[in-house]
Amino acid sequence: MRVEVRGASDIGLKRSQNEDHLGHWSPADPAARACRGTLLAVADGMGGALAGEVASRIAVETVLAAWAAAPGDDPLADLTAAVEAANRAVYRESVAHPDLEGMGTTLCAVAVRGPEGLVAHVGDSRAYLVRDGVARALTADHSLVAQLVRSRQLTVEQARVDPRRNVITRSVGVAPTVEVEAARLAGPLRAGDALVLCTDGLHGLVSDAEIALATTAAGLDAVCADLVRLARERGGHDNITVLVARLAGGE
Repeated sequence: MRVEVRGASDIGLKRSQNEDHLGHWSPADPAARACRGTLLAVADGMGGALAGEVASRIAVETVLAAWAAAPGDDPLADLTAAVEAANRAVYRESVAHPDLEGMGTTLCAVAVRGPEGLVAHVGDSRAYLVRDGVARALTADHSLVAQLVRSRQLTVEQARVDPRRNVITRSVGVAPTVEVEAARLAGPLRAGDALVLCTDGLHGLVSDAEIALATTAAGLDAVCADLVRLARERGGHDNITVLVARLAGGE
């Protein structure tokens, strides 16, 4: 399975700095790539001054490095451990530097190993699988409004405008340990599938249907630019980050 990856991160229209971060890793050697695959990651940091920017950068860099160094015998365990390593790295940095105290970040990571897909996340950054023109969320937000939707106290439409929509219930780096939600994707990935990872600055303003439609653009740079443009046109109240991977058959 060949994987083409592009991403974009935009400060938006309301923020003074960009606290999002994104990254991906894939070994250059084809044999190693067949074994280890490609890892995609996005993070949305939080904290005073530059703390959020630091937290998201450390989280993404650590999860990619930990995945790359993992033995590969149990990919789901490796991915979970990589996110846990990111949590420890962010937490250690916040303890070591008083000006970064309390910083944290969301983190969403997706691994593609041939037809196998794995996802791990903490917080409300999301991953989608786009197939046959439909975007299906692969993650469930760790947020207050998501809990209220699941308990039927809010509708999805109400959650989009609820003043509590930015309150997350789980994040990376605010405590020594964190509960990571991780799973294998049900069924194999197929040529033509697209994986979209994004922060809430995008999915809070752009619908699942619009995400699916945008992925039909011929070039992935255009996909990313279109999605960022939509979020900015709708107010761009937060940083906007998207990472898109398109799958094709063969090597």
